[in-house]
Amino acid sequence: MLDELIKEIKELQEYKNKYECQLKDKQRMSDKLLELMTEKYNSQSYAERCEIYKNEMCNSCRYCDCCERKTILPQDIWKPMKSDNAWIPGYSTCGSFEWS
Repeated sequence: MLDELIKEIKELQEYKNKYECQLKDKQRMSDKLLELMTEKYNSQSYAERCEIYKNEMCNSCRYCDCCERKTILPQDIWKPMKSDNAWIPGYSTCGSFEWS
């Protein structure tokens, strides 16, 4: 009985180690994705980023028809932002975007 308990404790320790390694790998992948997205962002002009943003986001926005920002977007539009929870990095938006 004591041997079984020791065996279960060792299995739990192995699962814990695997879980911690998985979290580190997930963060590493998120950081690498952010790096690649930032490289792409830096290689694009402001006009290109605005066009991408309007095609990708504005058409899906709840305020698409009445938005005042269609002509003026922030300089850092579509800039990748680091994810705090090791997930796919997000992008900076116009500030009033909401899914429709």
